[in-house]
Amino acid sequence: MNLKKSLKELLNRKITVIVIPTAAFRPWRWQCTIAFGMFCLVLWSGVTIWAGFIAGRHVDYWITKADNRVMLAKMGYLAGEMEKARDTLDVAKATDRQMRVLLGLAHREDLLGNNTAVGGPTAADRISLRRLLAIDPASVRQTDWHRQIEALRQESMKRLASFQEIGWYIGNQRSLLHATPSMWPTSGQITSLFGYRLSPIQRAEGDQGECHSGVDIANRPDTLIYATANGTVRLAGWTSGYGQAIVIDHGYGISTLYGHTSKSLVQAGDRVTRGQVIAYMGTTGRSTGAHLHYEIRRSGQPVNPMIFLKVRSAEDLLGYAQAAGR
Repeated sequence: MNLKKSLKELLNRKITVIVIPTAAFRPWRWQCTIAFGMFCLVLWSGVTIWAGFIAGRHVDYWITKADNRVMLAKMGYLAGEMEKARDTLDVAKATDRQMRVLLGLAHREDLLGNNTAVGGPTAADRISLRRLLAIDPASVRQTDWHRQIEALRQESMKRLASFQEIGWYIGNQRSLLHATPSMWPTSGQITSLFGYRLSPIQRAEGDQGECHSGVDIANRPDTLIYATANGTVRLAGWTSGYGQAIVIDHGYGISTLYGHTSKSLVQAGDRVTRGQVIAYMGTTGRSTGAHLHYEIRRSGQPVNPMIFLKVRSAEDLLGYAQAAGR
């Protein structure tokens, strides 16, 4: 009872609040009980907390609204960039087809066939996406974004694979060009052509004839002999019938043989390039005079070297005609 009475007396005590302004105004004085003062303090604290909560909710709302606007602007920018990327891929696709036409390559879409699964947005889908983004980007479904992005990725991979294939084809054709004999192995006059002939040696021995597997080009001894294409020397030494000979492997099943040389300037295993001097003309082996026996073999079978040689002058043409008449 004493505690309750003491608490009641404490709450009923008076407190005085005095506000002293500047000298131009009179002091303000307010008096109340301790219980009323505590009530006002609790009430003020409650109002402050409630006002802070309401203000916080409004601030969050405005921040979220601003973030949404920024997000929509980014979505619109992203959509524009996707359209630019699609236009660039369309140009790349057209360039790809033009390059394949020029190179004589089949289109990858034709090679894949009609049963291959394909996908991606059509022109109508792209127009629809532009309209949706122009009205409200937020109305575009997430699946539409995924479909557009996946289509761009797939198209980019297809173009990359196609250009890699074109690059490989060009590189392979370039290597084939360097590996294909395309120049005269030496200077001189053609004395015997590819094909059936009656050689001077066989004629003296009374034999019928032979199939000449190359072209004979005659000139003065020690005339320079050149490699007619890039390749690797497989043989540089004495060979029955050919005398001192050189065999060069050019790859792609193509090889060349240079026979009856007087001296070889390369060894087996050496890499040679088109136009490199590899030997001197001689008369080693079965030969009646200084000349070069030049062969071209494809997949091990001799082919007519004249297919790869070009007539350089009237003298060559005359020598060609004389050799053909023998």
